[in-house]
Amino acid sequence: MISFRLSRILPPIFLPVIFFALVILTGTILLHHPISLTAARISWTDALFTATSAVCVTGLTVVDTGSYFTNFGQTVILVLIQLGGLGIMTFTSLAFYLVRQRVSLTDKIAVGQSLLPHNRFELGDFLKAMLLGTLILEGTGSLLLYLFAPSGFTPFSAVFHAVSAFCNAGFSLNSDSLIGFRNNWPVNLIIMFLIICGGLGFSVLLEARSLISLKFQAAGHLKGHKQPLSWYASVVLKTAAFLIFIGWFGIFMAEFVGFQRHFSFSESVLAALFQSVTCRTAGFNTMNIHNMTNVSLFVMVVLMFIGAPPVHVPGALR
Repeated sequence: MISFRLSRILPPIFLPVIFFALVILTGTILLHHPISLTAARISWTDALFTATSAVCVTGLTVVDTGSYFTNFGQTVILVLIQLGGLGIMTFTSLAFYLVRQRVSLTDKIAVGQSLLPHNRFELGDFLKAMLLGTLILEGTGSLLLYLFAPSGFTPFSAVFHAVSAFCNAGFSLNSDSLIGFRNNWPVNLIIMFLIICGGLGFSVLLEARSLISLKFQAAGHLKGHKQPLSWYASVVLKTAAFLIFIGWFGIFMAEFVGFQRHFSFSESVLAALFQSVTCRTAGFNTMNIHNMTNVSLFVMVVLMFIGAPPVHVPGALR
């Protein structure tokens, strides 16, 4: 009830900011506690930086996540990534909806501008679909990572990397990120799929799902109304495909054609594709960034500058 009284005093737009700050503060305290640390203590500054990076899904770290933090500490980081990825504003609005309180028009407009390219939508249905979709995608990704690389991913590690990939956070429990999986096509494809889905945003994913469903209906000779993708979804999908291909081609040419590398052709193709996908929003790597050519680094800088669509859900509070 305190939160609802607070919402009457403060404008609705301030509520996500307050929740956002409280999540970072709580994460900082938990990460600084000895229960979250393996042995060495970390400073309050490092704990604050790690918590902020996790909630803002930037992927920047000042300590090694896999060695400095216990399972409890890693779980805290995982929860912070999930909260940050979906957006504090989304969770705030969902809380209002689940307790069957009236969500004001101001709240609907604020959430609508952050999540959808249009203002006509049902908030409750969208949030339910978004949370269910998140659980399905992350759960499926976790299961596949574990099945295809049981020696490389424990069940917890598989969940951690799947959530980190879908939320475009870039946090890894491995000190070398995903370099150890450079030759593993299934693992790379799973991580890339999660990154792309998270970067596109749920408004685009829901439209794509509806379109695929209609095509299946048409294939089954069922009567269905043909509904093309919206202008926004079409632009997002085409732009994402174009940028991935251009980045893939540029990095491949700079690293493996213009300069001889000790990579097989298959490994070269996969590594260049992975870097093109991940550098726009995620932050994982399967190549040693320090040893990459200046041309490749320039291509990656351009892709990072462009980033993801402006209203995608994961990382929307960045």
